[in-house]
Amino acid sequence: MDQPLKVGKDTLLNINSVEYQWIRNLVSEGNSPHQVNTVIQRCLGGSPDTADIMRKVALKQIPVNQLLRRLPTPPMN
Repeated sequence: MDQPLKVGKDTLLNINSVEYQWIRNLVSEGNSPHQVNTVIQRCLGGSPDTADIMRKVALKQIPVNQLLRRLPTPPMN
């Protein structure tokens, strides 16, 4: 079962955030995309698809707005 993301929108919007730097470091250490996605999901939550998109955003392969579109919208009060 997918867990909610443990990082907020402000963090996701900041391409220089520690979380994105950490992802880039995982890639630079030679981890496969699948390994990186698994670690992202385990540590930061989200679905396999969300983890893959986060990795691609961190590597500047896709824009962050593609990640934001995948996030669930908060319930209206």
